[in-house]
Amino acid sequence: MRIKKFMAATIKEATEQMKQELGSDAIILNTRKIGKSKMINFLGKEMIEITAAIDEPLPKKTRPESRQKSEDNFRTILQQEKGERNVSPESSGTIDDLRSMAEQFEKRNQHAVPIGQAEYQQLRDDVDEMKATLKSIAEHMKYSKMPALPELLQHAYAQLVHNDVDERQAADIVQSVYGKLTDAQLSSRNDLEKALLAEIACSLKTAAMPKGKPKGCRVIALVGPTGVGKTTTIAKLAAISKLINRLDVGLISADTYRIGAIEQLRTFAGIADIPMEVVYKPKDIAAAVKRFKNKDVVFIDTVGRNQKLSKDIAELKKFLEAAAPDEIHLVVSGTTGKKTLADVVEKFSSLKANRLILSKMDEAASVGSLLQVLQESHIPVSYITTGQTVPDDIVTADSSVLAKMMYSGASIHA
Repeated sequence: MRIKKFMAATIKEATEQMKQELGSDAIILNTRKIGKSKMINFLGKEMIEITAAIDEPLPKKTRPESRQKSEDNFRTILQQEKGERNVSPESSGTIDDLRSMAEQFEKRNQHAVPIGQAEYQQLRDDVDEMKATLKSIAEHMKYSKMPALPELLQHAYAQLVHNDVDERQAADIVQSVYGKLTDAQLSSRNDLEKALLAEIACSLKTAAMPKGKPKGCRVIALVGPTGVGKTTTIAKLAAISKLINRLDVGLISADTYRIGAIEQLRTFAGIADIPMEVVYKPKDIAAAVKRFKNKDVVFIDTVGRNQKLSKDIAELKKFLEAAAPDEIHLVVSGTTGKKTLADVVEKFSSLKANRLILSKMDEAASVGSLLQVLQESHIPVSYITTGQTVPDDIVTADSSVLAKMMYSGASIHA
């Protein structure tokens, strides 16, 4: 397999260079921008670098002596790995051969005769680059075996990726659907979309508050990062519980850091005629919960925390341990990027949240990126909020609705 990097001002130009040199069968393994600090073109813009490969032997070239020694070492290792057979890296043509070469070379490197620092660093760089390339090739080959998909399924895959569903997940979804449907169904847009939505929905967990009057007092706490709308969400849930479900409700606010948070909730509590307690320390919250023991449901509003500050998370954990809630809902914004959202879920995991509330879903341009985070967290979604109006802009989570949002990119309105 021949691997080469190409650099140009645009990805189109780099791709054209790749095709001219490697041919139309070449595949792109990786694409990245070269920052201005490293390389700029004559207009001062960022350059695009692509790493491409073609499944053919490398042409014979004259190599520098240090490079030739490195390749001779690899060749010797490969021959020993294959039982002293006459096999070269170029002719082996398999990922297993290349992987064995890298692993064996590292083992030999640990017991090698001391060499110069510069040469040693060059060899280490070669090994690191080989590992990265192998990973890219292995990932590509896994999905390059995907069968030639029908046109409608190709469009479905493109739509999933366009709406920010991870490419690998999108490939897994369409492959699964492809294997389940008949040719006639694959030619029907309605049948195909129905199957795709069902495939996505079955991988999502949802769970809302039980309907009807609970046995005893049910304590529910909302936690999450700053600015995700916890206070507004808790007002919606409290209003629905009292006005629609006819439950006896109590409110506790532990959000004493944010200016106006307590007054905002106190104003709502006064309008809705719901008793409210304000707490400042963990010992205070335990006493407040005890005073509300005759209520049907008690909602606890907590201060928003930066997930990167472990001290703040630990402090919040003390409040929750004192309150001993039946449910802990982690509120996250649908507008949050996938990496940040995954980080939030991971850092708040010490609080043992057993529900997720997706807020501000009406503001998100697309929500496909949520799919991977939701599947990996294994935490069921309880509610979706779609605006600021209390108590209207909130709905009970439904896996079918979430699947449709992720596939079509369309928002919902409660």
